[in-house]
Amino acid sequence: MASLLKHWRDSSSLIIASKKLSMPIPRQTFANKLLKKLPEVAENTNEEFLRVLLLKRHGNNSFMPNTFVFPGGMINENDFSEEWLDITGCTQDKMELFTKGRKGPNIFTRERQTKLPNEIGFRITAIRETFEESGVLLARPLSDLKDLVHLSSSSHHPFGATYCNIPIKTSMSWRNKIISDPSKFISMCKELEITPDIWSLYEWSNWLTPPLKGSRFDTAFFICCVDEAPLVYDSNETEEGVWLSPSGTLKACAEEIVALAPPQIYELSRLKHFTNIDELLSVAWTNSFYRSEQWMPVILQSQDCLIFALPGDDLYPSDPDLTGEVASCPMIRTETLDELQVLFPHHNRIVLHRDKQMSLYCNLHDLPGYLMPQQFNTTPKTIAV
Repeated sequence: MASLLKHWRDSSSLIIASKKLSMPIPRQTFANKLLKKLPEVAENTNEEFLRVLLLKRHGNNSFMPNTFVFPGGMINENDFSEEWLDITGCTQDKMELFTKGRKGPNIFTRERQTKLPNEIGFRITAIRETFEESGVLLARPLSDLKDLVHLSSSSHHPFGATYCNIPIKTSMSWRNKIISDPSKFISMCKELEITPDIWSLYEWSNWLTPPLKGSRFDTAFFICCVDEAPLVYDSNETEEGVWLSPSGTLKACAEEIVALAPPQIYELSRLKHFTNIDELLSVAWTNSFYRSEQWMPVILQSQDCLIFALPGDDLYPSDPDLTGEVASCPMIRTETLDELQVLFPHHNRIVLHRDKQMSLYCNLHDLPGYLMPQQFNTTPKTIAV
């Protein structure tokens, strides 16, 4: 494991979908500004439709500055403390709730110096990081634990997530403590008598950063659904938190109002299939029985664009170089994008055009346990050069 982890760091990310807004509309300051530019996207209403939480990273961040991302971050050893077994009440015989009796990708099978299963540790990371970055705390009272474990182990249907509404001053105090010392997340849960709602986080995908210069991450993506979108408060890493629909966010990206990284474009394009969280929750629960697979984009430089090829694409190599020690990155192609689209007709690729706009081309069928995305911005605006 050590030889692999010298190339990247493990992290966890959380896609939170909501049915409707619960905060006053004026609190969505960024959304309101955005919607003035896109008046046809009616996001600032309390109408029930699927929205997801996105956070804008500060411009001074070394990794993806000014980019809108899902909450998440690197794992910490305290996320894998065996104390979580008592706090969550999750014994080894309950692990099938998370593993579904199947082996997951490498991120979940790597050996660590702890008895806490990786499937729990990465969910703790996702919940902790979400709280640090947004103030949204996905947790349940400890008094619910007995009924919750019984319900989960015997349930044949999914259930939504629960978040704690704790006083703002209390929340800010704990957030600052946890940012400085992640072990304080354990202390907070004990003092407030709550347990992280790991039960409602469904395994969704696993993205590995390609071997380019700079930071690389192997990231487990989880998804959960809440009835109402809680208030979001900024942190030292983020400057905006906003609840927007997948289609509205992608439209804003195509209009160059917001910046998104390739994984966010891909995942939002998958979420475009859904109009409400009930449909999403059902699919997320069903697909979690198949476990996720590790996907790493392979980057190719064509004559007129940069291509991020993904598994299933005709351009994707049969044995991708995960570490970057064998193949050059990006790989060089002499053709144009139009030529490559014809020569390699099975598409699962994100394209970065010369004018910095992004497109997503996908004509593959859904895989067992994996929903393929809708296409995005396939006819981007032409900007004179």
